[in-house]
Amino acid sequence: MPQTRPPLGAVASYSFPKPQRVTVGGGTVVAIDVPGQRLVSLRLVHPHGGAVEPLDAMGVNVLTSEVLEDGPDGNSSLAPALERHGAEWMSRVNWDGFITGLDAPANRVNEAVRLFADAVRRPALNPDDVVRRREHLLERFWLEAATAGTLAMRSLGGQLFTGRYATPLGGGPVRLADITPETVASFHAESIASVAGTLVVVGDLDGIDLEELGKTVFGDAASVPERESSVPAPPPGELPRILIVDRPGSVQSALVIAHRAPSRSQVDLPRAEGISEVLGGMFTSRLNMELRERLGYTYGAGSRFDLRRDSGVFFMSTQVEADTTAHSVTSSLEQVAELRESGVTEEELTAVRESNTVGLPVSYSTARSLAGALVDMVVHDLPDDHVDRNRAGYERLTKESLDSAATEYLHPEEAVVVVVGDADRLRQPLTDTGIGPVEVRDPESLWS
Repeated sequence: MPQTRPPLGAVASYSFPKPQRVTVGGGTVVAIDVPGQRLVSLRLVHPHGGAVEPLDAMGVNVLTSEVLEDGPDGNSSLAPALERHGAEWMSRVNWDGFITGLDAPANRVNEAVRLFADAVRRPALNPDDVVRRREHLLERFWLEAATAGTLAMRSLGGQLFTGRYATPLGGGPVRLADITPETVASFHAESIASVAGTLVVVGDLDGIDLEELGKTVFGDAASVPERESSVPAPPPGELPRILIVDRPGSVQSALVIAHRAPSRSQVDLPRAEGISEVLGGMFTSRLNMELRERLGYTYGAGSRFDLRRDSGVFFMSTQVEADTTAHSVTSSLEQVAELRESGVTEEELTAVRESNTVGLPVSYSTARSLAGALVDMVVHDLPDDHVDRNRAGYERLTKESLDSAATEYLHPEEAVVVVVGDADRLRQPLTDTGIGPVEVRDPESLWS
């Protein structure tokens, strides 16, 4: 017998759970109690990532993050030790944070956290493990760079910044190769082992003593030192301009059109990310409808902001057949110009509002997703009600506020265009666009 679909109810307004904070020694525990959530997510945040690395040790954050997985006994000993408690290790680095953590059953958290604390504070850091991990990262760098889209993104930093951001987060193949076991040990001692950080804990906290967890993880480590932040300078050169990263014989091109953006604290997030979604963040976005649906050049095109503590980047990206590369670039820039001139439609406004409000209960339905939001708040010094403020900002969006965001945050006149493809085939068509000067580089020369 056919079933009748039940009617949709009214959309409920979502409120992010209020975290509790406990100061323990030099660190802080930030926790959310989720009754019934028996898988607990813990994340230890050291809010000094790749952006503050010295230029003679670029990539040391990423390499240290990898080596920690070798555990207190070395030779990849951590994962099997945690598995005995049903726990899983995680570690990642971004420009603004060094994050380690684990997910563990609530009834095994204390045992797992003791192993975790030893791994973070007292790892073996055997020289053989460091060298093995370094060689693996070097091999992985070029393996990943064999993908044109990845190579295009990694080529972008040197076109927008001088200093640390000009080299990929992992240090690039040349810089990373120079990092020694002694460099890793020194970085770990000064930036990880001796710095308490912030411990994020999310799950069913019944019977879990947050202060004891903090004591186990922080020990006698000191509080996080203040980070000095300054806006990195741009490299010299005319804007806009085009860089071709040469891949002879390639029948496709990966292209990224990007410009610098303000830092996260300087951006009205709902307006900035809202206008990016209209341009390239949804399937019905302007770029996707033009390049995929009308022209048939690509399987998909997108745009987004990468916002950091001291600066940011806005970029559009896609992959197309080589012969359509120049027209794809000009068509993308035309979509930006039209959006800046004519603004958004009511349908686009509604889509942005709903995509960032209706799905929030699902977005934050797991301990891991709640922990991820708390990590973001810690790294960027955001208030505890950041998610609610952001949701309210999307609910308040108007056509006028999104239209003004297009002119405030989108600056094609300051863009660099990075194209990975066959330079012999692409140079003249891209020159003929009149966008700006065209430079050709070999991938091997980008980070030397």
